[in-house]
Amino acid sequence: MIKSGIAVTTLAAAGLFVFFFASNSDDVGNADKAKQAALDVGDAVRDKGVAGLVDLRLKTKFGFEATRFLHAYFDQGAVVVYGMAPESLDSEAIRAEAAKTPGVDAAEVLIHPRPASITPLPSLTGDKPGAPTETAPESDD
Repeated sequence: MIKSGIAVTTLAAAGLFVFFFASNSDDVGNADKAKQAALDVGDAVRDKGVAGLVDLRLKTKFGFEATRFLHAYFDQGAVVVYGMAPESLDSEAIRAEAAKTPGVDAAEVLIHPRPASITPLPSLTGDKPGAPTETAPESDD
């Protein structure tokens, strides 16, 4: 399992390298094209990794249900979080949490309220969405 994961990762990195090598201008030598392609692969992997960390941080803080329609894009120290979120989720709280991620220098949030037609996911315990998990004892007034 680990060996196949390493092989897939190596093939993906090699594919990215070939893509960036081929897409660089033909005006420079092959050594310079290879250096630039290696830098481009490193930038792409870093950007995707930091965007994934922002996404994971938001899901950890606010929960999967609240952030399931949010996406993160990272480039050169700035992250943009965009998508739909429940009205109860404050965009400033999202921005502050995304800015805490290592590597993020600036954060911008572009979200819309999630429409009522998108129902919450059922919980893992089998309760209906939004249903109270415990009932209060009835009083004898």
